[in-house]
Amino acid sequence: MSTNLILNMGTAFRGSMDIIREGMSKNEKISTLALSILIHIDQNPDISQGQLGRVLRRDPMTMSQAVRALQTAGLVTSEQDSHDRRIKRLAITKKGKAMAESLRESENRLINSLTRKWGKSRVNQFTRDVIEFNDFLSTGE
Repeated sequence: MSTNLILNMGTAFRGSMDIIREGMSKNEKISTLALSILIHIDQNPDISQGQLGRVLRRDPMTMSQAVRALQTAGLVTSEQDSHDRRIKRLAITKKGKAMAESLRESENRLINSLTRKWGKSRVNQFTRDVIEFNDFLSTGE
């Protein structure tokens, strides 16, 4: 089982994002990374692109491409930090806020469906385990 853990986690993540993306119209569909970025910006107003890249474990070039796609779609804006012009601060637009809310609703439907199948305590334990695993990956401890 351990040799398949990472592959299965990746597959599960992509599968859950595919379910969430199913409700989006064709011209709204954006990458899984861009969706993750949108949610993080909504939850962390004025986060820098660099901070977000570290949280999502993405290199600066990948982050720049995904942020540009969100900007082109009118979902986020970026401004230079007033103290350090090398830093870009990201903010969500009204259109982006609406999409983030729609994503949260889709996520809630998915979690509710999983809760009906697994039960609340198992879903809560799974959530704690995933958070702990992510912390482990971040710190190595």
